Formats: sequence, C-alpha cells, structure tokens
Amino acid sequence: MILLLFILITWDAKSNPFALPFLQIEDKEDYNLEGYLFVLEDTQNRDLSWAFESYSKNAFQLMDHPYLFNKGFSKSIWWFALALENQLDQENILIFSPASSSLHEATLYTLDESGKIANTQISGYRVPNDIRDMDTRLVSFRISLAPKEKVILLLKTDSRGRNIYMPFFLDNAESYWEYEVNRAALFAGISTVLAFASLFALFLFIYLKERVYIIFLAYVLSGTLLILEEDGYAFDWLYGNWFLSLSQIGIPLFGLLTCGFLLKFNLLFTGLKTKNPTFFRTLRGFYYMALGWSLFLLLGIFLIQDYTLKYTFNLTALYLSMACVALVLVSNISQIHKKQGIYILLANLVLILGLTFYFLNSQGITSFNPIPPNGLVVGALVNVLAFTAAIGYRFYLVRKEKEGLLMEMTIKEKDFLLEKFRIQEEERQRIGRDLHDDLGALMAVIRLKVEDAENKVGGINQKIQENLAESVKLIEKATKDIRFIAHELMPSEVDQKRFEPMISELFAMMETQDRLDFRYHVSDLPPLPAYYKTNLFRIIKEMLNNTIKHAKGTEADIDIFYDNEDAEIKVILSDNGKGFDYTKMKEGNKGMGLKNLETRLTYLNGKHEISSGPLGTTVLVCIPFEINEYEQQ
Repeated sequence: MILLLFILITWDAKSNPFALPFLQIEDKEDYNLEGYLFVLEDTQNRDLSWAFESYSKNAFQLMDHPYLFNKGFSKSIWWFALALENQLDQENILIFSPASSSLHEATLYTLDESGKIANTQISGYRVPNDIRDMDTRLVSFRISLAPKEKVILLLKTDSRGRNIYMPFFLDNAESYWEYEVNRAALFAGISTVLAFASLFALFLFIYLKERVYIIFLAYVLSGTLLILEEDGYAFDWLYGNWFLSLSQIGIPLFGLLTCGFLLKFNLLFTGLKTKNPTFFRTLRGFYYMALGWSLFLLLGIFLIQDYTLKYTFNLTALYLSMACVALVLVSNISQIHKKQGIYILLANLVLILGLTFYFLNSQGITSFNPIPPNGLVVGALVNVLAFTAAIGYRFYLVRKEKEGLLMEMTIKEKDFLLEKFRIQEEERQRIGRDLHDDLGALMAVIRLKVEDAENKVGGINQKIQENLAESVKLIEKATKDIRFIAHELMPSEVDQKRFEPMISELFAMMETQDRLDFRYHVSDLPPLPAYYKTNLFRIIKEMLNNTIKHAKGTEADIDIFYDNEDAEIKVILSDNGKGFDYTKMKEGNKGMGLKNLETRLTYLNGKHEISSGPLGTTVLVCIPFEINEYEQQ
C-alpha cells in the first residue's frame, strides 16, 4: 500500500507540474488575488530555469498582503507566480498589471500545462514604448487564455536601487480600459489645476519681480512631475520616448526637488530670514543640499551603473526629502503664534501627512494610506490650492499697498508742485511789482529828463534834437515792454477776476507784438478756483510764447471753451507756421517751454496732443474740471 501510494503521488507530480492553487477565471470585471499570488527573492539576477526549479520545490511564498507587495528600497530581483484556469468555453482576455512606478524592467513568462514556455512578454520603464507589451502608463501585460486552458505566470521584476511598492491587478480588458480612461481624466484635471497655479505664479513673478513666486512656480512644477511620475503619467506623457533613463531616478529626483522647493518657499513666504536669521541659514543649507543632491541624481544616470550605489543615492534622496519636510513643519510651528502662521501650517499639514506616509510606504515600513485614493496627490493638490490663494491674497495686499504709496506720492508730488508754483507766483509778483513800480517809474523819470533836454537844445542843434526825439520813442517802447512783462508776471486780481477778462487783457497786450496776427475766442467758462486760473493762464501763455518764438507764421487762432460732455476745459491753438517733428522732439531733449507746459498739465491732471506739419501746427489741451465738485466746495 505504501509503495502504491508513493507511485501514485510521484505520477501525479510528474503529470501536473502546477503546485499553486488555480485562480478560476470566469467572466468578471476584476479578480481578487488573495491566496493566489506568490513571491520569491532573487539576489543574483538568475534566469527562468532557476525560478521554475524553485517553483517546483515550493520555494515561492504566499504574499502577506492580498495584492500589495511592498519591500521598500531593494537590491534584489523579485519573482512572482500566479496560476490561472479559464473556466469558459471561449477565449478569455485579461490584463495583468504589476502597477509600480519603480519597475525598470519586468518580464512575464507564461507556461502551458506541460510546464513549457508558451509566451514571453516584456515591459518596464527602461523599455521603449514600442517594445513594451502594452504601450500604457502602467507596466501591464495582455494575457489570452484559450478555452479551459491552465497556465502559470512567472513574473520577473527588476527595481534594484529603487523602492518597490507594487499593487497587483487582474482585470478583463473592458474593465481595465474603462479604469484607465477615468484615471487619465482625473490626472489630466489635476494637471490642469496645477498648470493654472503655475501660470498664476509666473504672472506674479513677471509683475512683481519677487523671488518667492518663482520658487513657488518651481515647487508646483516639481510637485506636478512627482504626482505624474508616481502614477506613470510622466513617463507616458512626457519623457518616455526620449529619455528612458530618467525613470531610474524620477520619483527620488522629483520628490527631493518638491520638498526642497517647499522648504524654500515657506522660508521666503513667512519672512523667516528677517525674524530668525540663524535658523533661516540652517534651513537654507538643507535647501541647497536638496538641489545639490538632485544634481548628483541626474549625473548618476550617466556615471553610475552599480545598483548598490544607485540604491544609496536614491535612499539618501528619500532621507533628505524627509528632513526637508520635517524642517517645514518645524518652521511652521515656530510661526504658529501668528494668523498667517496658522494658515500656512494647516495648508502644509495635509501635504506633510501624505508625504510622510508616502515615505513610510517607500521604506516598506507600512502600507497604510490614510488619505485615499493617494495621500501624495491629495496633499499636493490641497497645498498648492491653499498657497495659490495665499499668494493671490498677498498679491492683493502688495498691490493695495503700492496703490496707497502711489496715491501718497501723487499727493506729495501735487503738494510739491503747488508749493513750487506758489513760490514761482510770489517771485513773479515781486519781479512784476519791481518792474512796474521801480523800473517803470525810473523809465518815466528818464523820459522826462530826455524830453527836458530835447526842449532845451531845440533850435540849437538839430541833430542832437533828433537823437533825443528818437531816444524818447525808444524809452516809450521800453516802458510798454516793461508794462507788458509786468502784466505777464503779475496778472491782476486773480482771486477776484473771472478768467475771461484775464485772457482778454493778455491778448490786448499781445497786440503790441507785430510777429503774429492772433484771433481768439473764449466761450463762457465756469467759475474757476485761483490755483486753476493761475495755472491755466500760464499754460495758455506758454502756448502763445512758443507759437510766437518758433512758428514763424503770420496767423494763429486760439479757442478756449468748456466741454460739458467730457467735463473738460479745452484749449485749441493752431497756426500757419513751418511746423516741426514732434515725434523727434519727444525722443530728444524737450525745450523748457514744453517741459513747463507738461508740468502744469500734470498738476491739473490734464493732457495735450500736438499735430504738426509743413502747413502749420495744432495743439489741443484738455484739462478735467467738474463744475459740481467746485460749486460744492
């Protein structure tokens, strides 16, 4: 009996090489792998024959978790075994996915009922898309089961130097693609939100030229790449066709950059440099260490082939990332006594929690995920949105402060101009009085003396008498010029007089010059305050002087009126002179007259337009004036 039993067992083992329990494949959307997935560590990178022999000797061990394999950073090759039996009387198509973003290379061997290789498929992030078994963001394999077929799957995975966090999924094709479409839509939406946050940060940097915004931009971009890399989309959408080697360090690199820029952004945003310089320098040192190690990771792609060194480099990046996150938390706690500090701490807590469990999972310490579906994605999204709102509010405050300073500067500038014009007017009044009272009186005395001398020499010396008569005429002209200048410097009774009589007197004085024939028209103007009348008078006088000096024409027309529709006082001066190149004048040095004109217009919030050509020049001046506001005052 014992001999017969031994023969039966031996014969059964030879006729059935499958030592694993079979997962019954029916017509389901997905399958529960609990109790069917086995694993074996390979420290020497051996071939299929070794794996199959180990399988035959029951060396494969059932996975501790129903579908998740998590060993942290690893230096080993890992083999997985899964036995399938198709229960249908028709072909059954399945998608098998070892969904890890760390797999450099994965080879799936399908063995038939006799234990021979029926199919070999290859995938992984070190394999070009056109060679991979399925050109998707995941490492996935398409399995075709014939009716009632039994197969065993032996999967060889290589993630040496990287953390291996690998959930396994087995779905039918329709369910797989439905999930992938929904997943892609989700990450496309997340990427769009983060892209808008990046553009907003870029706009603020261009507008305000502050480094905090470019650091925030770098943080958002590196965080976006980390999120996409974690789910395989960075490889699939961005660099998989042109820089395969980046996948070896993608997560450590983008994770370290994200944490480094997060630390730097928090330091700048909270103003820690001015509040605690020593602590700031310490934290800044870790930021530069993160940037420096990121550069080492990039160089290591080309210079380091040894998996032990890659393991060390990547693990160091993980620890440095954790240190940066811890320092962010410490710096936030140090600022918790402020409202801004509380907001920043709350904004960072979700991300810090997600990153912490992500790091713990990467180490293989735990597989717990407290923030479904992905703590890293949710934490980063919440953090970016919170800080986008914060920098938006900061921008609002900065802009409001700048507007306040600008308004204050405008008021001070107007006060300065008012004081400047007041001093100018006082000086003009003084000079005008001196010219009128002193020099005018002196000229009158000189004229009397000359006339007296003319009378005394009358009939004695005809030539002397003619010279004296000519001198009297010159003195009369000089007296008129003095009165004209005095009137220009000292328009009489500005406070009491309406503006129209002041202009009429000005043009009456203008009639004494013989260069230009002036025609003017002044419509009814509203009552104007003294400062307004004085400056408007000076503006018109400057326009007239410029025309007399430079136009070299024969006629000029000026029209002064109030435009009710635009609530502006408008002055239009045109002449038939030779004209000039105003564009060239603006680019070059402006004359004193034009500068004075623009200064007074600025004080009154006015503007001017000049059109000039060979047929003459036209100047339009528009000065805002609200009648109701002045009447209420």
